[in-house]
Amino acid sequence: MFRRFASLAAVSALATATPAAAEIVWVAAPTNADMAAAYPEKARAAGVGGGVELACTTTRAGEMTDCDVLGESPRGYGFGQAARKLAKTMQGADLRKDVEVRISMTFAPELAKGQTVTVKTPRWTALPSVDDMQAAAPKGDAGGPNDVRVTLVCDVQAGGVLAGCVVDREIPAGQGFGPAILALAPKFKVGLMSAEGMPTVGAKVRVPVRFDLKPVQQAAK
Repeated sequence: MFRRFASLAAVSALATATPAAAEIVWVAAPTNADMAAAYPEKARAAGVGGGVELACTTTRAGEMTDCDVLGESPRGYGFGQAARKLAKTMQGADLRKDVEVRISMTFAPELAKGQTVTVKTPRWTALPSVDDMQAAAPKGDAGGPNDVRVTLVCDVQAGGVLAGCVVDREIPAGQGFGPAILALAPKFKVGLMSAEGMPTVGAKVRVPVRFDLKPVQQAAK
């Protein structure tokens, strides 16, 4: 007997798919390569990561100007100055002139070592629809799995587009759900800055998806 979705759920990363109204949509932002180039030499030599909070003023074009360092941790490594430099590359959509914007920026220690960063909390700007997921899901009989979990690992390219995706986890394995989600990878897209203030372009991102399946008769009740 064929099965279909009674519901579709996604684990933590996809729960942030719809940004809050107060969040800025960045149309220009630093990449991981930009952040690596701006990484303070003292911090690089020590292999230290850091975090900065800035207060910037918007221009008419939505660019950041007159940025002040509100907080810097750890202090004395140059993260504040580096963050101010990177903020000059940022541009937000639909921002009025002379609005104060708070920007959090995280410097991952992996960048100091020349390693690829994996973003923990991306902001999802595009996702497959439920219809997309239904169409992609393997068809099976009523004895098949109800709870399926798949995780992809992808590279983030310009514009937040995902590429080079591989199936990192598929439970249960061997029933076609991993390849089904892999085929939908082009429909996922992330914002240019993550929730923790890390650039996404040039980083890797994990895409965790959960299928909640029920037989047709049960789902219809």
